[in-house]
Amino acid sequence: YLVGGRAPLHLTSVGKLFLAADSAGDVRAYARRTGLPGKTPHSLTQLEALEKELDKIRRHDVAFDNEEAEIGLRCIAAPVRDDEDRLVAGLSVSAPSDRHNPDWAKPIKAAANGIAHALGHHAQRSK
Repeated sequence: YLVGGRAPLHLTSVGKLFLAADSAGDVRAYARRTGLPGKTPHSLTQLEALEKELDKIRRHDVAFDNEEAEIGLRCIAAPVRDDEDRLVAGLSVSAPSDRHNPDWAKPIKAAANGIAHALGHHAQRSK
């Protein structure tokens, strides 16, 4: 993928945040419309696997791309919400797989929450 290029939602950490914010029906419609194409052996190409991943994202309020869009690249994304608790953006950090650390999720979530607070988000989330 090129800088500024597009990637399927289900292959990226920020894209998965937005899918997790959608209804189950909207996710199924997305899967039907796109066919859930894969880019790597790690890509989520089956609806059941994607739904399981989205449930995990909803529970933990963080999304991961584990070499799903590009071999050798991992990403972590946290949601940025507005004053009505709607997802408006995602904050993502990408790193080569050999330098990626899943423990970065906590400070990335804190940074995303700081941005959300600056945008007027004050709701308490229990995640």
